[in-house]
Amino acid sequence: MGACSLWISRDAYDSAAAIELLADPDRLFSLRGAEIVKDQRKIKVARISGGVAGNAANVYLKRYNAFSWRYRFFSLLGPSAARRAWRGASILIENGFRTGRPVAAVECRSWGMLTKSFYVSREIPSAKTLDACWVEELSRDRGVEGRRRRSELLQALAVLFRRLHQARIYHNDLKDANILVRPADHYTVESFFLLDLEGIRRVSRLSLRRRIKNVVQLNRTLGRLVSRADKWRWVRVYLGSEFQDRDARRRWLARIVQATARADAHSMRKRNRDLTK
Repeated sequence: MGACSLWISRDAYDSAAAIELLADPDRLFSLRGAEIVKDQRKIKVARISGGVAGNAANVYLKRYNAFSWRYRFFSLLGPSAARRAWRGASILIENGFRTGRPVAAVECRSWGMLTKSFYVSREIPSAKTLDACWVEELSRDRGVEGRRRRSELLQALAVLFRRLHQARIYHNDLKDANILVRPADHYTVESFFLLDLEGIRRVSRLSLRRRIKNVVQLNRTLGRLVSRADKWRWVRVYLGSEFQDRDARRRWLARIVQATARADAHSMRKRNRDLTK
């Protein structure tokens, strides 16, 4: 037998019409204002302009597909990706970090196994992914003001990573495309919004391995666009007082370089395997 469970932000979507519509989010894909942003085997994403059921705010809808029998079987053991995203948003908001305002999460199961799940969140107006902001807004200005803005953004980003890790919050895919930023004359931690929330969790102790992994994820994405000197300054701000310890600083830099090289090599092997299939 099949059934769906719904978690909803009742403060903004408390009408019967909104609850009925959000209880079956597949219908949102066919709304007049729906624009399909991504449609893949594992996920489908749409931007819905004009709002939902009388609420004028634009939203994003993400559907997680039960793409294999293996996935469905192991879904018996834990919550859906949509439910994890809902929890991830709560973790961020409760600890003072920003993300798109959660609207609803839905998970549908048959005989306890997931068939599909959905996460709906408010659009973040005027925001761009971090890589797009860097390329389109910052890298083109080669003057003094451009250098100041780039330096300020990187410093704020380093503080964001440091505060996340101090709060023992781990995001398993903290690459530049999963960080939104509002282009501005001045950047602070409040300029950033995190995406892909299903991989977020708060742990009792955040290991060094996980901290390194997050830094490497950023280094392998935005790091391709910034100078070596900028990377050095970023690490200095991120480490804070740790940076003053020469041995600790060297260990950190060595681990970042080594972990980045391993990740690059793994990615290359995977691409080569895919090409030979």
